Amino acid sequence: MHFDTHEITFDTGLSAGERWSHIMLNSRGLRCAFDPRQSIDSTVRSWRLGEVGVSLANLATQTLSPVGEELPSWQGGWLFVKLVTQGHVHVQSRGLVERFDAGSMFIIDPVYPFVEVFPERARMTVLRVPKVRLRERGVHRSSAGPLVGDARSPDVRATCDLIQCIARQSTAPGVIAQNMMGDQLLELVEFAMIDPGARSKRRCPEALVHQTKRYIDSHLGEAGLDVAAIASGVHVSAQHLQRLFRAKGMSLMRYLWQARLERAALLLRTRGAYDSSIQEIAWQCGFTTAAHFSRLFKRQYGVSPSDFRFSGNQL
Repeated sequence: MHFDTHEITFDTGLSAGERWSHIMLNSRGLRCAFDPRQSIDSTVRSWRLGEVGVSLANLATQTLSPVGEELPSWQGGWLFVKLVTQGHVHVQSRGLVERFDAGSMFIIDPVYPFVEVFPERARMTVLRVPKVRLRERGVHRSSAGPLVGDARSPDVRATCDLIQCIARQSTAPGVIAQNMMGDQLLELVEFAMIDPGARSKRRCPEALVHQTKRYIDSHLGEAGLDVAAIASGVHVSAQHLQRLFRAKGMSLMRYLWQARLERAALLLRTRGAYDSSIQEIAWQCGFTTAAHFSRLFKRQYGVSPSDFRFSGNQL
């Protein structure tokens, strides 16, 4: 199921409530109860940054609860990070009711039943985060009730501020920037979900491999990037890192060159012919010569970089 980019408004039309309920149920996996008069002017604006869905919600006098997996709109593959920016919301789960005021942050898993009650108007920033991406980072925490951030913690306050800043970027300048912002949001959610006492403990293999891939992606343009440099960058031995990648069915250097070619293909697709030459793109992706780049690129994609740029090929 895709998280569509759109905006919905609870207006004054005769069928406004019906439309609102339909979108909430079929696009967001939420059953919605509302007051036809008091809920008017509620809005939800949504888009994606990479793999993370972002919503700015302005809700008045509504009650929301997640659907079960019997419906196609079930959201069980995601976690929802919610920052209350105005007003308050009550969350009912496990027989308990918790109140979250402006400045609060909580994380909720729709696998477990809960009810959100907006007795008055409230505003929230909501992130829809794929669980599989958190598992790749070694984060496996889940809870039958909300995971609550300590609003007194400087770490939590800083995390909330950064999430809010990124979430305001509804029109990022391009695909690469959108993906970078989405990755940064995943980093922040990962940080928020790890117990403070566990952050310095030894990383699990899955988390270390994923951290290595992130390190490579952020240093692709360095021509001297090799096994030793990568291992030093993630603070493990080269032998240990190579073993971890071999266990995943790919050598560390093969992953590096594959990532460089994929980045180059993306740049060829998203930049005009007069914005960057083939040589410039090769350098930006860590290739020392255009000839070496062109040879590997043609082996991977079956055409030269120039032909790929103008052929309309899809990645």
